[in-house]
Amino acid sequence: MTTRLYCRECGWHPEFRRKRTALRAAAYHHCTGTPVAETRPPWWAHLWTNLWTSQSGATAVDPEARADDQSDDDVLVDARGNRIQWAPLAAHHAETTRRARQAMVELVRAGYQIGPPPYGYRALRIRVTDPSGHSKLRAVLVPDWQTAAVVKQIFTWRADHGMTFAVIAARLNSDPHQYPAPVPNGRWTAKGVRRVVTNVKYTGRQVWARTVAGRPAPIEQWVTSAPKVHEPLVDERTFHRAQPGAAEGPSGAADSADSPPSAA
Repeated sequence: MTTRLYCRECGWHPEFRRKRTALRAAAYHHCTGTPVAETRPPWWAHLWTNLWTSQSGATAVDPEARADDQSDDDVLVDARGNRIQWAPLAAHHAETTRRARQAMVELVRAGYQIGPPPYGYRALRIRVTDPSGHSKLRAVLVPDWQTAAVVKQIFTWRADHGMTFAVIAARLNSDPHQYPAPVPNGRWTAKGVRRVVTNVKYTGRQVWARTVAGRPAPIEQWVTSAPKVHEPLVDERTFHRAQPGAAEGPSGAADSADSPPSAA
């Protein structure tokens, strides 16, 4: 929404993007009269109505044909009584979804972090210039000096000693000062330890789309970057040895009962 001011005395007519800014400018105007404020909707508001809605009275619809095709309850209208056209709306949604996914894939393959950093890292924001010459802020992962040591210790206990997730969580909770939990003033759980052990980002790769609709996706569908786009906390061999089902001994067998395959 944009707000345009108009002064009848001097003809002053600036335009502001925010209504608060326009009202502040009108209060400091030098003329005796108060400028008139006119709020206008964005340019794409009319485009939305023209593309994805049709006037209910624009075309005559045969009541009998409409009854055979769909009931009145199936017709969706907006606040103005315009019937929404589903085909352009669905096409627009599919296109915007495709563009958003493509942008995420490009960021991940370039080695940039999306979302909060995993435990053991912190996000360092850097400014990069794209091929078009535009400067943008991006986030890369750098190790956190205290929590990175905890991640390395977890992989050592898991890969070298074959401890279960519950045993590792108990050891971590025995010294909260040396092994701080991912949540402030929280406690380690077996699920939290498992989340650390199965995170491919600790090997120096960026990964995205590990889940689809809240469910684990096949490894072949993951989006990964080149190796060592950021400093790894564990090597590939230790990571694979620590995965559920890869640890030797009875502890590894106990964790492999309901475990997905490790990342390749």
